[in-house]
Amino acid sequence: MTEEKMSLSSISNVLTHPEKNPETWFYLPPNSTEWNLKTKGGFSLDSFDFPTDSDDFLPEQVKNNGWIETLDGASIEDVIDHVNNQLENPTLDQLLQAFIYYFENDAFLVF
Repeated sequence: MTEEKMSLSSISNVLTHPEKNPETWFYLPPNSTEWNLKTKGGFSLDSFDFPTDSDDFLPEQVKNNGWIETLDGASIEDVIDHVNNQLENPTLDQLLQAFIYYFENDAFLVF
C-alpha cells in the first residue's frame, strides 16, 4: 500500500471554510504558542479505512516532525459556531484565539 500525500491547509483556510473540512483530526506543528493564521496543518485520513495496527492514515508530518492532533472537523465547526453566536462579525484572529483556547482548555472561549 502506498502512503497517500496529504494536502496541507492554513489555519486561516480551515477556519474560513469549515464546511470543507473533513470530519477527521487536524494536525499541526507541536508548539501552539507559535500557531498563526498562516500556519499549515493537515487532516488525517479516516482511520476506519486502515487496519487497526496501521498509522498510514496520519499525515507524514506526524511521524516525521512530531505534529500533534488538535481538533477534529466537527469540533472546529463547534468552536466557530460558538464564536459566531457571541460576536456578530468575528475576525479570523478571534476565531484563531477560540481554536487555540479550545485546544488548550477543552472548553469554549467566552468573549
